[in-house]
Amino acid sequence: MSSFETAQVVVAYRERSEDRIAVVANGDRTVIVVADGAGGTGDGHIAAETVVRETLANHDAIHSSTGWSRFLSQLDVRVHAGEATAVIVDVRPDRILGASVGDSCAWVINGADTTDLTRTQNRKPLLGSQMAKPAPFWHGPLDGLLLAGSDGFFSYAKRDQVTRLVARTDFWVVPRACVDMVRLPSGDLWDDTAIVACRVRQTHLSRKRYSI
Repeated sequence: MSSFETAQVVVAYRERSEDRIAVVANGDRTVIVVADGAGGTGDGHIAAETVVRETLANHDAIHSSTGWSRFLSQLDVRVHAGEATAVIVDVRPDRILGASVGDSCAWVINGADTTDLTRTQNRKPLLGSQMAKPAPFWHGPLDGLLLAGSDGFFSYAKRDQVTRLVARTDFWVVPRACVDMVRLPSGDLWDDTAIVACRVRQTHLSRKRYSI
C-alpha cells in the first residue's frame, strides 16, 4: 500500500492572501486543492474558501477525473461571492486524478522530466462566473515529486530552474524554496503564492505530515 507525505506554504503578497490550500489524507489516498481568489473581484478570498470547503466536504464521493471536472462545473454556480481558480489533485497508489480551471497548476517532476497535469485547462472564465469550463486530467502513479500551486509561482518560475531546485532541495523545504525562487530583487513577491509538494512516503522519515 502506498501513502503520501506533503509539505506546503502560503505567502501573502497583500495584507490578506487570496490563496487557499487544503490537503486531506484518507488511507492510501491524498486529495490536494489549491484555490486562488481573483483579486479584482473584491471577494476573491471568499470564492477560494468556498472551493476548499466544498472540495473537503465532497471528496469521498468522487472517484474519477470526469467526476472532479463535473464537481467543479457544479461548484461554478455555487460560488456566490467573487471568483477563483481551482486545481484539485487526487493522488492514489496507481494513478493521479483531478481537474482544474484558471491558472493555478500542477506538475509532476521526475528528474529532468516535467509533466504539466493542467496543460489543457481553460484559464478563463473562473469559478464563480457561471461560465467556467473545468478540464479533467489523468496521470499514472506518482513517479517523482508533485508540485501544485497558484500562479504566483507558476507564472514566474522557469521549468528548468524548478527541476534543478527540486533535485538539490530537501523535500520539506521545497515549497518555501519555490516561493523564494520567484521573489523580486527587493524580496517582494509578484502575487500571493501557494505551493504544495507531495511524494510517496519515505519510510525512513517521520510519519508526521508537515506544514511549513
